[in-house]
Amino acid sequence: MSDSYVIAIDFGTAYSGYAYNISTGEKESDPILKRWGAEQRLDTPKTPTCILFDQNGEFLKFGYEAKTAYIKMRGEEAKKHYFFGEFKMDLNKNLKIKAANDKEMTALKVFSESLRFLNDDALKTINANTAGTKFTPANFTWVLTVPAIWDESAKQFMREAATQAGIVTEGTEDKLMIALEPEAASVWCKKLPSDGFISQNHNSNSLDQTPGTQYIIVDCGGGTIDITVHEVLEGGALKELHKASGNNMGGQTVERKFKEFLKDIFCDGFWDEYEENYPSEVQKIMYDFISVKQVDEDFEIQCTDNLGQIIEKMEDLETYFESVQGVSWDEGTIIISKEKLRSLYDESLQGITKSLKEILKENRNIGYILIVGGFAEMELQIKFISTEITATVADYRTGKKNTIKFNFMNL
Repeated sequence: MSDSYVIAIDFGTAYSGYAYNISTGEKESDPILKRWGAEQRLDTPKTPTCILFDQNGEFLKFGYEAKTAYIKMRGEEAKKHYFFGEFKMDLNKNLKIKAANDKEMTALKVFSESLRFLNDDALKTINANTAGTKFTPANFTWVLTVPAIWDESAKQFMREAATQAGIVTEGTEDKLMIALEPEAASVWCKKLPSDGFISQNHNSNSLDQTPGTQYIIVDCGGGTIDITVHEVLEGGALKELHKASGNNMGGQTVERKFKEFLKDIFCDGFWDEYEENYPSEVQKIMYDFISVKQVDEDFEIQCTDNLGQIIEKMEDLETYFESVQGVSWDEGTIIISKEKLRSLYDESLQGITKSLKEILKENRNIGYILIVGGFAEMELQIKFISTEITATVADYRTGKKNTIKFNFMNL
């Protein structure tokens, strides 16, 4: 076996990260996943997809560091900087992307600088753990994941961004591989044990040893829901039964509806005023919402002095908030009920189940449905999809085996 050096970047809407593999000669090594968040007392497999530039458009920070630095900024300072969060799905909309404070920057620069950071960080990590060897981007085959719903122009854009980031250069473009996100998830999931389908140990009962098994992979990311259907063949190869497809009903749909709801709560432009003058504080609220949306419970917004000053302009606070369904006011805290929050998920959940039902009509021998991605950890989604699809399978398989195993995991 020849030397094999690979770096794979998962550039997500909400979170991004990378893994690398260095196999030398006859020795094949396992891939290594970079862990993030040590400075924030966290240990996560990915870091938030957000990037911070200074007032001159020069790169400052990416990920947790970018988000933390921006949240700490005061009003005027925040207005001067460029902070972009969850910008991936803005790619096909405009050549320029709006920052949190409505300042604009070209999409190519935002994407390429993000990839440059991941490139530099990967090489720094690898070189720190391979004494005596100095690796450069040219030593590696690079894998970059993209949503299944992206067209060729979007994929070409990512290639251009990777080139500008220094991942590949003119003449080495063949060192970059574009992989569809659900396909990558499927290759990994087929190695997991069939009993329960989730385990830290890969044993002889894993799906790549079980020919004929059919399963659906639903990759629920921040921006998109990507779906693919595979059958395991003899020897562990995969046969595609349903071409990778999807929609844009990912976790970002819920966050967009949450922002729209905040604007509805603060009528007469109060929220717009707050967002314009204190963009970093709004980002903090969104960050808190993203962090707790996995659980099915009320969400509390602790009012800062700046938000409090804006709220004071509103007359008869308690009566006002009582008039907004699902919202209450309690001495400086805005409480949004879990029932109201559930309604924000309706569009996304209906989009996922609709796509799954259409596939199940055509593929009735599915043994597993695997829901992967950060959105898959959401408690409400797990309950809703399991209930809806179980009922659908029972309708389709009258008199036949009507059990499908569900598993939800954040890959």
